[in-house]
Amino acid sequence: MVFVALIGATLILVRGHGAAFVAFRKLWPSLLECAQCTGAWVGIAAGASGVATMGHGRVLDALLVGWSVSVLALLTDGVLLKLLGDPHD
Repeated sequence: MVFVALIGATLILVRGHGAAFVAFRKLWPSLLECAQCTGAWVGIAAGASGVATMGHGRVLDALLVGWSVSVLALLTDGVLLKLLGDPHD
């Protein structure tokens, strides 16, 4: 369930249209327009902080959760773009 929440947070950061997300996205446009890149950093933060753990220590958890969320967010974003179309259009 935690991974679903992390993927959701990633997609909100990448695809969100609210004024706060648009202003936040202007800080790092290349990073926050990519579901895979943003998912990696969201996962690393969650693994390092202990929100999502895999039982291998904070550093290894940060890497494993970061990689997992990165791949899952990319796949989820691709599927949703295919099914629903690009929200920016």
